Amino acid sequence: METANGNPESSYIQELHSIKEEVTTLRSEFSRFLQRANQQNIDGMLAEMRKGFMKPMVDYLCEDANERMHSQMTRDCKMRELCETAFKDILQETAGLVSRGKVESGTVKMYRDKLEELKKEAKTTQCSRCFSEASNIFEKQVKLMRALQIYDDREEKDEKGDISAIEPDRMVSEVCEPVANRQRLLMLKALSGESKTFSELSKLTGLRGGNLLFHLQKLLDTGMVLQRSERGDYIITRKGYSTLQGLSRIYSEIGLLE
Repeated sequence: METANGNPESSYIQELHSIKEEVTTLRSEFSRFLQRANQQNIDGMLAEMRKGFMKPMVDYLCEDANERMHSQMTRDCKMRELCETAFKDILQETAGLVSRGKVESGTVKMYRDKLEELKKEAKTTQCSRCFSEASNIFEKQVKLMRALQIYDDREEKDEKGDISAIEPDRMVSEVCEPVANRQRLLMLKALSGESKTFSELSKLTGLRGGNLLFHLQKLLDTGMVLQRSERGDYIITRKGYSTLQGLSRIYSEIGLLE
């Protein structure tokens, strides 16, 4: 395998190095492709869920808002009937937002402002109970919009607001604890590229049987991973993928990637 320069070993090493670089590039591109494909799969499942459950969900939200306002509003008030109608009209409109593919922050702000305008017209101290109930119902609807990923208000919040909103117990149990383990983080990272079977995850982590199931269950219970069927393969969820992205940002910002 001698070349013109008479150094076959050097040429061979260069060829291996070139092949290695090409393989690394291909693996990186393939991984990015799988991440996009897996995310598209998640988005597709969410879209199907929205399509199938939107109408009954909106109907339920309207009915729930009507019943709660009727039962919780102050009874001995001359303005009760008028206010109840006004609240129901707003809450039925906001319930309908859930059926949209995307809800803009300006739309949510508009309805918050409407409730505030009604609040300014309050005549007695008893009014606070009614406004509080209406606001609670509305904020639960907004929370559902976030869960369905049709409304994202993260850009509206400043850094102080985000920090003040942290619930330590929930943050530890639902975010920190699931990824505070090498094997679980390894599984989550692998699943970000493609789905994996139980045996593939076992080979990846070196865990067997009950030990692997214990760690998988942590990811399943916190909604970071889903199993397609009882004996099917495992896929990452939007929550799991977002957690990895958040860890990557932290990793970068504190200099661990340097």
